[in-house]
Amino acid sequence: MSLADNPDPEDLTNVDKPAVVDVDGQGNVYVSSAKVRDNGWLWLKQWDGQTFKLPPHRVNAVQRIRKERYGEADSSGMKPQRIADEDWRRRARAMTGDMEAAEAVVADD
Repeated sequence: MSLADNPDPEDLTNVDKPAVVDVDGQGNVYVSSAKVRDNGWLWLKQWDGQTFKLPPHRVNAVQRIRKERYGEADSSGMKPQRIADEDWRRRARAMTGDMEAAEAVVADD
């Protein structure tokens, strides 16, 4: 899976860091990955594959969503990763397509 691909909540990569981000002025945003960059900005990838960056003053909090390994191991001996909580997986699946519920986060700075 490349960075351009839409994340799959049932088959996450090691680099996927699912989270709920409290964005100042916008509220909570559920993303497939949230990573702090060296310059302090938060890089976000939404479930539809779109990516954005937010400056530190726009981010109130980041709550990580737990992942788990499950199922059969692949040829390298690793089991696939998914979001541990079924409700969070369901929400992510709903956000992987063109849905109004998956509103874009737009950095204005």
